[in-house]
Amino acid sequence: MTALHDAVELHLDTLYERDTAGLILRMRASDRPPPRVHLVRTVEGNRWLFAASLSPTIRAALDALLAAEPVVPLIEAMEYREPASRDALAAVLASDAPPANEYRGPAFTFPSDLPAPAHPVEVLAIPEVARPHPDVAWLASFVDTDRPVVVARVEGSAVAFCHSARIGPASAEAGLEVVETYRRRGLAKAVTLGWAHAIRATGRVPLYSTWWGNEASRATARSLGLLPYAEDWHVD
Repeated sequence: MTALHDAVELHLDTLYERDTAGLILRMRASDRPPPRVHLVRTVEGNRWLFAASLSPTIRAALDALLAAEPVVPLIEAMEYREPASRDALAAVLASDAPPANEYRGPAFTFPSDLPAPAHPVEVLAIPEVARPHPDVAWLASFVDTDRPVVVARVEGSAVAFCHSARIGPASAEAGLEVVETYRRRGLAKAVTLGWAHAIRATGRVPLYSTWWGNEASRATARSLGLLPYAEDWHVD
């Protein structure tokens, strides 16, 4: 096993609950239906999962397509080179139901050495986040105490936060939000750093992912020196 392989397995285990055959049963910490297909592309090879709701016949057809999916030698090239099996895969899925949504984006790990946040942050249980900014007032409705949130405040209001959007046994995926009028002040970097430190303190591995079109999120990843290791592609 390689470090890259381990990162991929941690990533998938953070996102999904699976049955004994490795099929996706549900998304962690979400009521949304899981994607029917999830392909992770890396420079060492590809890894894919199917939803348990798909029939064995459809899974076999998809497996044959993805087994022939070429490896892309550079993570950065994946943004511009969509999976070769995309159209054929959509046709197979259409025999079950037409594809509804598609997502592609980079996945990152954090470097071993992380600085302290440059802006003051607080590590809180989600119910303890008092006076959130009106644009993120829904934050106060969270009741999941197993997922601490790292908050940056301006004039007493929480205007930037990072929490575990997905959390698995050994890793967690960052969920990041900054009120629009407070962006480009370094707050996203500060709360993400604080979150990564807090996750490591629990013994878990912090992970970060986004979609290719989210320039603000990708800029945060660059500012943190995050290490791209894969591309996620999933189809609902």
